[in-house]
Amino acid sequence: MKAPYKSPWTRAYLTVVTMCALGIGVSDYTRMITENSDIFLAVFHTVFVLSLVCGTGYLVYLISAYYIIPKLSDSRNSNESCGLEGRRFETAIFTTTDSNKESGIMNDILSYSSLTFKRHLSENQIQILCNNIHQLAKGKDVSDDIAVKLDGVTSNDLYHFGWNIGKRLKKSNIQIAWFLKATFKLMFSDVAVDTIKTKLAIKEGTFILKLIPLDQPLIPHVFPASGF
Repeated sequence: MKAPYKSPWTRAYLTVVTMCALGIGVSDYTRMITENSDIFLAVFHTVFVLSLVCGTGYLVYLISAYYIIPKLSDSRNSNESCGLEGRRFETAIFTTTDSNKESGIMNDILSYSSLTFKRHLSENQIQILCNNIHQLAKGKDVSDDIAVKLDGVTSNDLYHFGWNIGKRLKKSNIQIAWFLKATFKLMFSDVAVDTIKTKLAIKEGTFILKLIPLDQPLIPHVFPASGF
């Protein structure tokens, strides 16, 4: 921080005060000489006036530089700090709210997925499915697949399953298609990703797992038990 006396505004102020003091002093000296013709008295009175004007100006400067301006600066900094803290608090609230909402959606999706396939998949395969859903949510490729044919489950059922979870995770059709292709490799071994992408909301053909609108809760469709 600059010393107060080094500020350009301070130097300008002190210059103005000095010039005013000299002007007043010369004017007073001329007046005293004209009225009294006493040089000693005129000089003395002029020095007194110069000292009074300069002293008053410097006193005003000291009060402003070391008391008034710091007070105003502290007040402004305090207001800015409060505003910043307020914005941080609001951001934290919104972030926490969004995080809780996303966590709730993910819990619903995992529960829906686990219950839907609980009679067809082992616990380990259910875990693989849940891990792959987490990867889908992060926009990443899945690292493992469910190496089993699902008896009684059609491709259309899996299309609808992918749409029901993927759209709630705000994923595109191509992202959902890659998720289905990689997770259910045996079921989609002869189906191209581009084909899967176009059939997620298919309404023709054989299926029992229905599309669930985004404004409705995810209610699991528990497939009948297979030979697993």
